[in-house]
Amino acid sequence: MTATKSKRPKELTGKDRLILRLLVLFVGVWSRTLRYRWDDKVQGFMEQPFPPSVVVVWHNRLFVAPEFFRRYFKQRKLSSLISASGDGGWLAGFFQSLGIKPVRGSRHGRGAQAFRELLAVHEEGYDISVTPDGSRGPIYQMKPGAGAAAIKTGAPILLLSFNFTRAWRVNSWDRFYLPWPFSRVEVRVDAVGTAADLGIEDAQALTEVLQQRMDAITEDATR
Repeated sequence: MTATKSKRPKELTGKDRLILRLLVLFVGVWSRTLRYRWDDKVQGFMEQPFPPSVVVVWHNRLFVAPEFFRRYFKQRKLSSLISASGDGGWLAGFFQSLGIKPVRGSRHGRGAQAFRELLAVHEEGYDISVTPDGSRGPIYQMKPGAGAAAIKTGAPILLLSFNFTRAWRVNSWDRFYLPWPFSRVEVRVDAVGTAADLGIEDAQALTEVLQQRMDAITEDATR
């Protein structure tokens, strides 16, 4: 029996790429109007150097994450796990235009291959970003991928939440946030440390801990 080849992730067509350039320009102008705010605890974290990490962000807060990294962590290299689907192709193209290296795959396709690629880019010094409830949900339900990556790499885990004062909500599975232009975005951070720091060797046990700690820094009036 021959081994099944990993399917190639879906890419954008030439026409789609032209539309994407216009979208990137529009979103870039929009994102630059946002005002990020945080407390002294987050400020203390941001002033300290930290090694390449596993960064965890909920799927519905992805709109503001690239601009946050562009402004405040421009010296760092960031890679993000993105679905291999057609919709993921748009997000991958968008992230790539901002200097974020996409790794294509999810549990619905190219999962094992994407996991290996994610570990490889971490070895190159990249922070690796995971949306633990993507790409299809359920909303705010953490899957074990982030925990598995943290155990495998030994990297510190950084939980990152963006909470909004004013935002539209998209009618999607995750009720995706689109913050109003010129609105304030509250940044919350939980620097968890490594799995070894927590004394945890099992990905599922680590996922349960991360779920609780991520819930603690996440605000959503509809929950």
